[in-house]
Amino acid sequence: MFIRKTRLALAVAAVFALPASAFATNGILPAGNGMVSQGMGGAGLANAGEAAAGMDNPALISQTGNAISAGWTIFSPQRKVDSTSVGGSVVKSDSTMFAIPQAAFTSRIDSDMNWGIMAYAMGGMNTDYGSDPFPSAFGQTAGPQSVNLQGLILAPTMSYNFTPDFAGGISVLLGYETLTTRNLFGEGASGTGQRTATGVGVKLGLDAKVADGIELGAMFQPKLSMKDHNDYFKQLLSGFGFTGNSGLDLPTEYGVGAKFAVGPNVDILADALYYDWAGVDVFKFFGWKSEPVYKIGAEYRPTDSLALRIGYNYGKSPIQGGAAAVNGSMDAAFANYPFPAISQSHVTLGVGYKLDSKATLNAYYLYAPSVTETASATSHTPGVKISMSQTAFGLGVNYAF
Repeated sequence: MFIRKTRLALAVAAVFALPASAFATNGILPAGNGMVSQGMGGAGLANAGEAAAGMDNPALISQTGNAISAGWTIFSPQRKVDSTSVGGSVVKSDSTMFAIPQAAFTSRIDSDMNWGIMAYAMGGMNTDYGSDPFPSAFGQTAGPQSVNLQGLILAPTMSYNFTPDFAGGISVLLGYETLTTRNLFGEGASGTGQRTATGVGVKLGLDAKVADGIELGAMFQPKLSMKDHNDYFKQLLSGFGFTGNSGLDLPTEYGVGAKFAVGPNVDILADALYYDWAGVDVFKFFGWKSEPVYKIGAEYRPTDSLALRIGYNYGKSPIQGGAAAVNGSMDAAFANYPFPAISQSHVTLGVGYKLDSKATLNAYYLYAPSVTETASATSHTPGVKISMSQTAFGLGVNYAF
C-alpha cells in the first residue's frame, strides 16, 4: 500500500513538475496556494480545506488525510512603463497570459503521522517590452527587452500530531528556477540567454485548535538560497556596483493565521505574514523594502454541497517611487522597470462544489487594481512611471480516497 501511494504521489508531482510561469502578486510571490485559499485572499494558515493547504502550512496535512488536489491558474498581469517625462514613450509588456499548475498528495501513515508531496510555483516575474522605453541618452542600446523569472518548488512534507488538537509539520523545499533575459536594461545581444538555478530549504508549520471553533496556525520559512547567477546577470549588476550574492533567493518568510467558526456554516480566516525582501542581496540592491502582508477571507456554506468564498489581500508595494536603489544612484521606480512587482490590493471570490462524497471542485477569481509608482522629481529619471494591474482565474479538484 505504501509503495502504491508513493508511486501515485510521484506521478502527480511529475505531471505538474515543470517551471511555473511568473505569478507575482505579493512581490514575486503568489497571494496564496491552493484553490480554496486563493478564493479567500490567500488566507489559509489555519485552514485544511484541501490537500494543497500543506503548501502554506505543512502542519495542516495532519487533517487532509488521503487526498489529491490539482489545479491550474490562468494569470493575466498588465504592465507598462511611461517614460514620456524624460523624452521616452509609453511601452506595455506584450506577455499578458500565463498558465500555472500545482498539485498535492497527502496520506495518513497512522493516527499521528501523515506525509505528502507538493508541487507549486515559487513565484516569479515577467515583462516583454517590444521596444526600449528609454531614449538613447541613457546610454542604452535600443530594441526589445524582456526578462522572465519562473520556478517550481517540490516539497516532500510530513506532519505529526503531538496531541489530538496540536500538530507540527515540516517540508523540505527543492527549488528550481530559470531566468531568461533579452537585452536587459538595453545592454544589447550580450544580455540574451537563459540561466537555471537550484536550491534547498525548509518550511516549518504549527496548527492548534485552541477552543471550540477557534484554530491557530503559524509558519516559518528561512531564506531559500538559490545558486548564484555567476554569468551575464552578475556581470551586468557588477557594472552598476553590485558586490553581493546574485542568487535570486526566496526571502525569509514567517506568518500567523487564525480560523474562527461563526456558527455551523460560516468561517472567518485571517493571516498576517512578513517577507524579508531586504534580506536578499539582489532585491536590496534594487531598493526593495521588506513587506508585511495581510489576508482576510470568509467561507459561507448555504448547503452541504456548496461553499461560497470571498477575500482581500494587502501588501504595500516593496518597490516605492522616491526610494533609493542601486547604491542610491537610481530611483527604485526606474531601476525596477523590467520587473514592476508593485501590486498592493487583491480582491478575490471563490466557490467550492462537492460532486460526491470524495470529489470537490474549487475555483477562484482574483482582481488587483492598477498601481503606479513614480520616480522622484529629484532623480535622474524624474516622473518615470511603472504600472501594474492583475487578474487571475483558477480551477482545481480535491479528491479524497
